[in-house]
Amino acid sequence: MNPFKDFSNITDNHLITFSTNLKGEILFASQAYCAISGYSQKELVDKHFNFFCHSDISESQISNLWETLKLGDPWQGELKKSRKGNGIFWVDTRIIPSFGESGKLVGYTAIMHDITDRKRVGELTKTVKNEEKQLAEYMGIIDDYVITSSTDIHGTILYVSNAFCEISGYSKEELVGKNHNIVRHPDMPSELYADLWKTVLEGGEWKGEVKNLRKDGSAYWVDVYIQPNKDEKGQITGFTAVRHDITDKKKLEELTVKDELTGAYNRRFYNQVLDSEINRAKRHNLWIGFLMADADNFKKYNDSYGHQAGDEVLKSITLALTSTFRRSDDFVFRLGGEEFAVLYVTDNKEQLALMAERSRQAMYDMNIEHSGNLPYHRVTLSMGLMELDPAMDYVSEEIYKYADEALYRAKQNGRNCIETVESDNDDIELF
Repeated sequence: MNPFKDFSNITDNHLITFSTNLKGEILFASQAYCAISGYSQKELVDKHFNFFCHSDISESQISNLWETLKLGDPWQGELKKSRKGNGIFWVDTRIIPSFGESGKLVGYTAIMHDITDRKRVGELTKTVKNEEKQLAEYMGIIDDYVITSSTDIHGTILYVSNAFCEISGYSKEELVGKNHNIVRHPDMPSELYADLWKTVLEGGEWKGEVKNLRKDGSAYWVDVYIQPNKDEKGQITGFTAVRHDITDKKKLEELTVKDELTGAYNRRFYNQVLDSEINRAKRHNLWIGFLMADADNFKKYNDSYGHQAGDEVLKSITLALTSTFRRSDDFVFRLGGEEFAVLYVTDNKEQLALMAERSRQAMYDMNIEHSGNLPYHRVTLSMGLMELDPAMDYVSEEIYKYADEALYRAKQNGRNCIETVESDNDDIELF
């Protein structure tokens, strides 16, 4: 089974990637992986993944990798690998479990980024500290190939590399003296930056994946490592950040979590993030809304207007929901057919129902003709809303059930309306 067959144009020449079965035996390797490893696809296929790992890698790291994957969780880390002919290369590697149509774990997909130059730069720094000529050469490498910047303690940019300018689209003159939030993308949650600043201001190092904004308005993703700069007294004077471009990796990941037709998140991603997002919201004391939405009399619509028109309606439903739920911590899912779900948070309980009603009205206002949906004569949504109090614990498996029951009541009560399961309902099961 080759999970990349639909994306061969993307992966083969540009993404360093391979897929394996459950035993770790390679089933497919991209041309980019063949190029960096020196092996042909024929030499790679059927070989165990461990065969190409360098002997310097500790047994504990390999053991942790496989223990993580066998649980169905992704693994990420830096791996030193053997190139054919006794050479080596380093890759920042993310290994993602692959699931079959039944949801059963069938293998693994590895997506890698070449960090050999960065590792060489790291080794170079150990030997050139006291050599001005070598240091100049090192700085030249940094400037051209490493996406890096330095700021003062307030985040004002003091230095950016040529590589930073190239990926952001700004010149050095446009960046130096500006606050680093000039490249902040609005999709990134404020909680991430709160954690970032708390960590580095306390003298810690921060690492994470960040979506940034180019000068032309397009987006790019970087894996970021930030460390504080300190003076002789140990006082923090600013920060240095080193990044590498992971935009291609993120694009590929998006293909695996998005519904192909509508662009909404798919059911697999719903299963992955439901518990973690609810727990994250609870930590920040935020009310959580779980909203289920279903197109009214959708079978009649398909029978009357055809399945192609029905597909366009599904896209319109996604648009109606995402026009309301468009924040970085809002998730719109297509669970199957005409059934959608939204997971979102608010500061107070009252906003949950208001936002749900806004999305229902957005669909109604599109005024898409539907002669079989009486008495409205247009496409409408019925909705079931489950309100989750951050002070309470819920049986996660029951959240879908309660929202689905509320959705059914909305259908029974005339459609094009919202029924709510409130947090103080005595029938709700708690942990």
